[in-house]
Amino acid sequence: MSEKEIHTLMEVQYLLGRLDELHKAFPTITNMERSRKIDLRIAKYYDKLKNTSEIAYHIYIVQRETTLLSQNKSKLRMKELLKCTLAHIDSKELKKEVTDQINSYI
Repeated sequence: MSEKEIHTLMEVQYLLGRLDELHKAFPTITNMERSRKIDLRIAKYYDKLKNTSEIAYHIYIVQRETTLLSQNKSKLRMKELLKCTLAHIDSKELKKEVTDQINSYI
């Protein structure tokens, strides 16, 4: 493996790490002004990744979409399980906590 290939692989690894950090740090944004700044930061790393290795870019996009779909399926499943459990709970405090959790999955 040449030095250039090693450098490219390390650059890809760095960019993937930064993108993961940014997506974890800012999963939901309510302030639109802040959202634009963060979107620009994320877009910058996506562009760098695509310029460094287009294959790695496309693999990352597919991986990200698959992960999000899996998370949404899990949330829906958990919401349904909590709804089924709600009828069997006697404690008002616990019922309120479960209801709040159900509403948070929207």
